[in-house]
Amino acid sequence: MTQDLLTTCITGLALADVDNVSARRDEPAWLRDLRHDAWRQYETMDFPDVYDEEWRRTDVRSLTFEGLRSLSASAPVATAAELPAPLRSAWGEGALAGRVIQHDSDVVRLELDDALRARGVILTDMHTAAREHPGLIQRHFAQTVTAAEWKYLALNAALWSGGCFLYVPANVEVALPVQLATVASTGGLALFPRTLVVVDRNAKVTFIDETLSPDHVTKSLVSAAVEIVVGEGAHVEYYDVNRWGNNVYNFKTVRATLGRDAQLRAAAVGIGSRLTKMRIDTLMPQPGARAELLGVTFGDGDQHFDYNTLQDHVGEHTISDLQFKSALAGNASLVWYGITRIEPPAAGSEANQTSRNLLLSEHAKASPIPVLEIEAWDVSKCSHGATAGPVDEDQLFYLQARAIPREVAERMLVEGFFADVIDRIPDARLRDRVLDAVLAKAGGSAGMVSFDDVAGA
Repeated sequence: MTQDLLTTCITGLALADVDNVSARRDEPAWLRDLRHDAWRQYETMDFPDVYDEEWRRTDVRSLTFEGLRSLSASAPVATAAELPAPLRSAWGEGALAGRVIQHDSDVVRLELDDALRARGVILTDMHTAAREHPGLIQRHFAQTVTAAEWKYLALNAALWSGGCFLYVPANVEVALPVQLATVASTGGLALFPRTLVVVDRNAKVTFIDETLSPDHVTKSLVSAAVEIVVGEGAHVEYYDVNRWGNNVYNFKTVRATLGRDAQLRAAAVGIGSRLTKMRIDTLMPQPGARAELLGVTFGDGDQHFDYNTLQDHVGEHTISDLQFKSALAGNASLVWYGITRIEPPAAGSEANQTSRNLLLSEHAKASPIPVLEIEAWDVSKCSHGATAGPVDEDQLFYLQARAIPREVAERMLVEGFFADVIDRIPDARLRDRVLDAVLAKAGGSAGMVSFDDVAGA
């Protein structure tokens, strides 16, 4: 296959952009070399095979992006008043331990509690981290999410800009959440967010990764990578809240490696974008690790969501639990392809995966595909289940019989449908934020009249 056939899907990006990004950040030579290696891989890679089970329901070969720019020339956001309303109203004073705000391709604000900084917590952009903390970065950066995986990840490794690095030292507990907010206000931009979270032994942190943009006329491409290293006995919560505009094509890989007796709770909240192709992997090579994967998606119009998950058990007595739920209206579609793999050394392990999908339109489609690969002879428990179906007409009739309009009744049922997943988020403020994001898409809000209120009337 010729080089033209490999790369004509994207125009506007070139090797010169790699050098421009690196020079703009005054990066060390080793990082510049990594970028060049990744660009060479991007140029020579084909797209995934259309017959590959992971890719056969999302046709990336047919997507075209013309005249993309990797760096924005727009003026950076300077004050809180200039931020989009969802960010301004998200958190009150003192509700976050730290915050990174990226506007288009630049990090424009960094905040971290002074007491945490004094205890050795690091929160900065990836460019600064590479210069000031080269030991940590070279040890962990691009180790679990690599350029060789597929074409758009190679593009991320070559052109990432801004990004976030969070390090929590051993035995440090960060009581309040840390937030990364990525705001794209420029259409026709190619964004390549890169996040590295390293949490040392017996430490604890909650990290919120929120993305948002207005609806643009021109297409935007996002290719993002998140690496999470959870040390021995550490506890990490990671929440991805996708509120991209409707002409954003969002590709994201999140991969976490858990140490001995480590705990991870990861949640994907899918609200925005025209297309989202997201991979969430949890690797448990050490005994006693525990992973909880949650998913909440509300799609409408022509939105398409494609999630691939991996629960990889290698260490003995590891535990994982996945619960994904989606509600789909209009012509929206969703694919969930989830693999639970229990490898030969993982004796005494336990795993579960559940996917439930609510179809609010006769044109909406959901394809949940659970896969179990059990190679260990002594498994404590391993189960899976998947369903897709319409709203219960009896429940709708019950609500409408009490003078509740059908669209309001549907919103109430959507809230009840998602409740058991959202209730697994410990932080009340974050729970309400996730529920508000879902219900705002459905035309309601958290705290509106509930099914229980009507039933008890």
